[in-house]
Amino acid sequence: MITRLLTVTLLCGAILWGQAAKLKEIKPGMNFFKPDQDIQMGREYSQQIEKEVEVLPTGPLTEYIASLGQKIASQPQAGKFPFTFKVVNDPTINAFALPGGPVYINTGILLNADNEGQLMGVIAHEVSHITLRHSTNQVSRSMMIQIPAMLAGAYGQSKGGLSGMLAQLGVGLGANGLLMKFSRGAEQQADLLGARMMAQVGYNPIEMARFFETLEAQSGGKSGPSFFSSHPNPGNRSKYVSEEVTLLPQRDFSADTGKFQRMKQLAKALPEPKKKMGQGGGQPPAQPPQNPDGSRTWKGDGFKINYPGAWLGLGEPNAPTVTLAPREGVRQENNSAPQIGLGVIVARYEDDDSRFNHREDTLRLVQQIQQQNASMSRTQPQLDQHQLNGRNVFVVRLTSKSPLDGGNEVDTLVTMEHRGGMMYLVFIAPERQMQSVQRDFDNILNSLVLQ
Repeated sequence: MITRLLTVTLLCGAILWGQAAKLKEIKPGMNFFKPDQDIQMGREYSQQIEKEVEVLPTGPLTEYIASLGQKIASQPQAGKFPFTFKVVNDPTINAFALPGGPVYINTGILLNADNEGQLMGVIAHEVSHITLRHSTNQVSRSMMIQIPAMLAGAYGQSKGGLSGMLAQLGVGLGANGLLMKFSRGAEQQADLLGARMMAQVGYNPIEMARFFETLEAQSGGKSGPSFFSSHPNPGNRSKYVSEEVTLLPQRDFSADTGKFQRMKQLAKALPEPKKKMGQGGGQPPAQPPQNPDGSRTWKGDGFKINYPGAWLGLGEPNAPTVTLAPREGVRQENNSAPQIGLGVIVARYEDDDSRFNHREDTLRLVQQIQQQNASMSRTQPQLDQHQLNGRNVFVVRLTSKSPLDGGNEVDTLVTMEHRGGMMYLVFIAPERQMQSVQRDFDNILNSLVLQ
């Protein structure tokens, strides 16, 4: 008790001088998906989830969790996602968030929390993952080549929806899946944003850090609760959350509803959980009209680019990515993910550390692309630097196996600075077709206009 009083006293005293300091901006990282696609994905995955876990029906416990969740969801920083909050009858210590709004809290969280502030900390943390779009950011960063092609793929739509298309790439909801396993940096971001929103609704953010650190201590540094399989410990939570509190406006942390102990008893009285038993292409999307020279102009988010009139622009207008390809350049067999064997991928890359360095970020992008494709290798050790329409560009040439003919494929990566990050283009062609498509590639590259 003395330790807790001392902590609160130190925090309150620090607030008097800390308000002058500026809070660090917490920004979502690079993302090929649109927020509406996060929402669509969350709805699709929630249907899967609720076939496999026992979600409690409407009642005092679910209403209690939903009321706490809506306090956080109503804060301006939470954005405008359609948040939902449900309780899973499962005594394991876990909680998880799906893209676009669904939040699930296991009864094990209530059973192991000491107070309502700790429960609210878990909820605020999960809401922050959704707000910062960490799931789709993780997928975008890990699959920089596949995802733009997938979003374009099968000429637009998969019968299984976005979740079905991601499943073709091996992206799913497993504990170690890209959608459910966050980085330590993402964990810290969710802590900090969650702390801010907790404080705004009258809860002491340090309770969030205490709960997570208590769980970590109980695990003895071993496998620990299920929560940590998808939420790796980012370090000294109490320290950086305490520092964050000193920068927030002084508030009275007395928002407790007084219902926590009763809800905890309801969770204890629940019966044993009953485990529940636990996707083709469409027509090409409409294309922009032809220009007088026969080309078409695709308008994306911050760029426009011309491509041959006989090719297809695969993607959504005004999005940050598009795949340009002839019909025969897209290969999809059965229900496998679409592969681009001939065409151009245009996308945006933003390094999450917010310290843009054109050369280093290009090398990092190359490394990430190679990690996706074991057969891919660089054909030259150094980056080639050129000028394109007054902009510095780096060019990297790679080779891999072509999905079209099984022979060698040439993949040429071009990067350029854009909006504090990079735009990149990947020109893809079987080696035997390079000479015949080089003119198209040159015209596409020279037509690019960044806005």
